[in-house]
Amino acid sequence: MGKNVPKGFSDNPTVFTSPDPPLVTSSAHTADLDAKISAVTTAAQAHTAAIIARDASAAVVLADLNVSLPYVQKVSGGDPVIIAKANLDTKVQPTPVGKLPQVQNLSLTTGDTPGTVDSHWNSVSGSHGYEHMHCTGDPTVEANWTMVAGSTGSKASHTGLTSGTRLWSRVRAKAPKTVNNGPWSQPATIIVP
Repeated sequence: MGKNVPKGFSDNPTVFTSPDPPLVTSSAHTADLDAKISAVTTAAQAHTAAIIARDASAAVVLADLNVSLPYVQKVSGGDPVIIAKANLDTKVQPTPVGKLPQVQNLSLTTGDTPGTVDSHWNSVSGSHGYEHMHCTGDPTVEANWTMVAGSTGSKASHTGLTSGTRLWSRVRAKAPKTVNNGPWSQPATIIVP
């Protein structure tokens, strides 16, 4: 449109006798715009070419690394000290968690509905969830304890319990390996609502 209007003026001088702005001015502005558009196009093409060249160089460096890394592994025999001399990092081996500590501060509260008890305790760092046991008899007799559903957080809601019975509950933290599970918490007790 910037070129078409001045051309319409110049093609019809008898109709457009004194255009405002003058044809010389609008033609100069249009030429300046064309030059700027051309410069942007050239810069965009140069930018695209630079990205293509960069990506090609990166592919060459990656190919070099794919040869160098096995070489470093071969020379080092997996020794992290020698690998570090090539300015490379080694994978950090996870620190074994070991045996988890005992769950602390287990408490039981009445739930929102009859036959429901909520349990809460302090979370244990490194745990992969918690196991729960309930007892409605003598809590000093191990055979009276029954495993119930576990949980992932430091609280659980136990439903379907018999209202009016005394419930004992205990919790322990689960580790990635069963041998590292924490000991059972001190039991907590409540009369089921």
